[in-house]
Amino acid sequence: MNQLRHQQKRQLINLIREFFTDRDFFELETPLLVPSPGMEVHLHSFTTKYVQYDGSEEMLHLPTSPEFAIKKALGAGFEKVFEIARVFRNCGELGPQHHPEFNMLEWYRPGSYIHIMDDVEALLHYLSRHFETTYVSEGFSWGAVKRTSIQDCFHTYAELDLQRGITDAEYWRGAAVDVLGESLPDDDTFEDIFFRVWLKIIEPRLGLSNPEIVFDYPASMAALSKLKSPDNIWAERFELYIKGMEIGNAFSELTDSVEQLKRFKDANQKREAIGYPPHPIDSDFIEAVGKMPPTGGIAIGVERLLMALTGVSDIREFFLYPLGEVKRK
Repeated sequence: MNQLRHQQKRQLINLIREFFTDRDFFELETPLLVPSPGMEVHLHSFTTKYVQYDGSEEMLHLPTSPEFAIKKALGAGFEKVFEIARVFRNCGELGPQHHPEFNMLEWYRPGSYIHIMDDVEALLHYLSRHFETTYVSEGFSWGAVKRTSIQDCFHTYAELDLQRGITDAEYWRGAAVDVLGESLPDDDTFEDIFFRVWLKIIEPRLGLSNPEIVFDYPASMAALSKLKSPDNIWAERFELYIKGMEIGNAFSELTDSVEQLKRFKDANQKREAIGYPPHPIDSDFIEAVGKMPPTGGIAIGVERLLMALTGVSDIREFFLYPLGEVKRK
């Protein structure tokens, strides 16, 4: 147990809270027992039962994100809000960058993902000036945040035309085989191939000299995001990378309840197609989405941000009693 790591964690959380309260964001506290844990196809929840006096049972979940609960508050009239929430993810979420429970910072504000980009830049600048650490990353600057479209990432690092790949399956598979230097399973989808290229070639090269925002993801990869236009293949989504590691995920939030329900049903069909049980759809959340004003929002992993600020290579060093062994040099 390294006391310094826990002191650093508390320092960071205090600084985050100061940053947002000084900017008139209201801090929420959302439930840890929820009717639906989230609708991401590849996320898995911890599930439990609430037993009534009469013996009847209700299935509940630990949240994979506080997003659903926060958006219910936004639909009820809250505007600029944030939360530093404990979240939980099951099924293999354990390793140097993953832990089954961790802290997630989420904030939402009127506007779009562009406003969230500006918030991210201001937050990182604030933390770089106030977070106390002896760690210095050679050749890295917190002074500015680079903004790069995902199309440019594929073009620059993999020499692939992502836009063509979305609609031309033959091109996408053949070009990916060339750049990866390996054959692909016959049943690989567009997204499977996307992530093979992304994880092997592109992601390790992001945010190496400055924090980097990668924006405008394919619409199929943004179930909670507004599209750039109704018939567009791009969604107003971005991810934040620091030193080759994903730190956060952001959207211009979808505010169409009919479209949101359709996307959730599609996500459940995908889950069932690959052998996962469907997630329950929270009807109160669907209703709240339709009442939200134009909103931007983001989720940032607190412990991953700590890793970037301190140079720690194993996320489990920031948990008092982590699952799994922490490998030390």
